[in-house]
Amino acid sequence: MNQCVILAGGKGSRLGEITKNYPKPMLEINQKPFLISLLDMINRFGFDEVLLLASHANSVLIKYFKDLKYKNCNIKIIIEEVALGTGGAIINAYDLLEDTFYCINGDSIIEGNWLSLNPLLKKKYKAVMALTKVNNSSRYGSVELNNNTVVKFNAKYNNSESNLINGGIYLLRKEIFKNYEKKFISLENDIFPSLIKAEELGGIKINGYFIDIGTLESLEVAKKRTWGEAKKAVIFDRDGTLNIDKGYTHKVEDLKWIDGAKNLIKYLNDLNYFVFVVTNQAGIAKGKYSEDSMHKFHKAMQDSLIKKGAHIDKIYYCPYHIDGIKNEYKKKSNNRKPATGMLENIVSEWNIKKNNMILIGNSDTDIDCANNFNIPGFKYNGLDNLMKFFLKSVKY
Repeated sequence: MNQCVILAGGKGSRLGEITKNYPKPMLEINQKPFLISLLDMINRFGFDEVLLLASHANSVLIKYFKDLKYKNCNIKIIIEEVALGTGGAIINAYDLLEDTFYCINGDSIIEGNWLSLNPLLKKKYKAVMALTKVNNSSRYGSVELNNNTVVKFNAKYNNSESNLINGGIYLLRKEIFKNYEKKFISLENDIFPSLIKAEELGGIKINGYFIDIGTLESLEVAKKRTWGEAKKAVIFDRDGTLNIDKGYTHKVEDLKWIDGAKNLIKYLNDLNYFVFVVTNQAGIAKGKYSEDSMHKFHKAMQDSLIKKGAHIDKIYYCPYHIDGIKNEYKKKSNNRKPATGMLENIVSEWNIKKNNMILIGNSDTDIDCANNFNIPGFKYNGLDNLMKFFLKSVKY
């Protein structure tokens, strides 16, 4: 699943004049378009292709994304000549859809681990939706679950006991849309009800702040909110901490996770903590393997995590060593642990405070790095289940 579709074609009529000639997802939140915050999350989760489904004021999107690229994501803008609704917009892009893809609303989001939807789709469902809990569901309409199966949508202003609402994040199979005509169709009102009837729509509550810019009131709330405020980060060493160290480990077939490592990463994802890796990779400087081989190894790690509904936000590495045999890597580097360059990069790139960071590693070098940066370091013995080690030893 490398594709994320963004529904960005609505008129935003409830916002009045401010969206009369302007797409709602491009409204400014925290000094940048709301859509950019969505793309930042998409990039974190490892998607490499984004389909922007546009209609109203689409020229604004075309101009802004003229390079059709944002960070690691390639962008394709699909235009509806006439508004087709949320379902019709997806049908309009049918030929470009992957067999399974994520789809999100362009005017709301949950600051949480969307990838939690992945394991649920493997079962009997053709679609899974992310749900969020609100104090009053009457404005949105509520959703009722039986275990993880969606059994009912309650209309807006319905007196329902459920405070779960549709969070606007979906994991969908392309096959759902194959027999529909390209016309105005609502995903929520026309397509999902048939899936509910067949017991093929799953739902899961995602932890995290729900942001909505659909009304003037909620737009003002979103503008006052600082995204990612006071988020915590857990930083791991790689070899010997997350995966078994075979000595200059770099072959994909040699990837063997430490017991509990994937469970711990998902646990941290679901708590909305950042998860990073900082790893010395002197084998590149010493000619043991290439930088490309290391990247393939890291991709295999991410692919394995995604199946579980987890991810690493970014892997930082240092390929340099003063005793290297490759000239381009033969040097002393502040990024090589126990120096703190990689930790400095995390603070700079992600705006994280030191008092919200910890490092877990299996060597004295890792702990020295944490001490040098003045953050807590925890030494893992390489033997215990990593999840149990964290819950027992790390007070965070």
